Amino acid sequence: MSLSQAEITVNKLAEYMVARSARQRTLLKERKYPNPDFNIGMYHREASEAVSLYIANGAIDSAPLQQKLQILEQMPADKVGTGRRINANIDAIERVSEMLDDIDLQGADPRLGEHAPPKLTYHNVTVSVRPEIILRGTAPKGAKLIGAIKLHFSSTHPHDEESAGYVSAVVQEYCKTHLAEPDEIVNPDYCMVICAGSGQVFPGVKATARRMKDVAAACQNIAGLWPAL
Repeated sequence: MSLSQAEITVNKLAEYMVARSARQRTLLKERKYPNPDFNIGMYHREASEAVSLYIANGAIDSAPLQQKLQILEQMPADKVGTGRRINANIDAIERVSEMLDDIDLQGADPRLGEHAPPKLTYHNVTVSVRPEIILRGTAPKGAKLIGAIKLHFSSTHPHDEESAGYVSAVVQEYCKTHLAEPDEIVNPDYCMVICAGSGQVFPGVKATARRMKDVAAACQNIAGLWPAL
């Protein structure tokens, strides 16, 4: 089975933008011809659920992380692939558990993001952003603020400052397009990227215009390559 319409997640798009040509083609082929037995979006499902719940509850009580770890440690691994996935989720939760002091919600009110939210489209390439956490707050002078947090769990291809900057920029565009009310302002500081693989909380970027031009250009390239893959 192959996808006729070019689609990519924001984390994979950011990886594509900083990768070498060979890795770029591999990324696109994996997306165009998905393995029916391997859903990358579900690979770190338990870790994503635990970290999202921890943050949505105010990033105060680590009980959701510990509870999920206990569940994972007791899960039967009847297949090699299942065992690897369980271990990857355990590793991801343990990595995030070491980063809790770096997660600063800056007084904002967190809530869980939607499971199937709308997407962005650039040059006929559909980009799935799906931020895990939505943040709303108020500026010192009373302005209403909004932003969103994106999680990333891959230890094989973790984000660096450059790729995380692209994710933050796209998340801010997503907030402007799909989340912000007319009286709300997108706050870059809320649009952070939490990457378990690199063990870093990347702050939201304030300069997004150039980054979004790069995103649009990358999507134009993907649209051109897609039919020939």
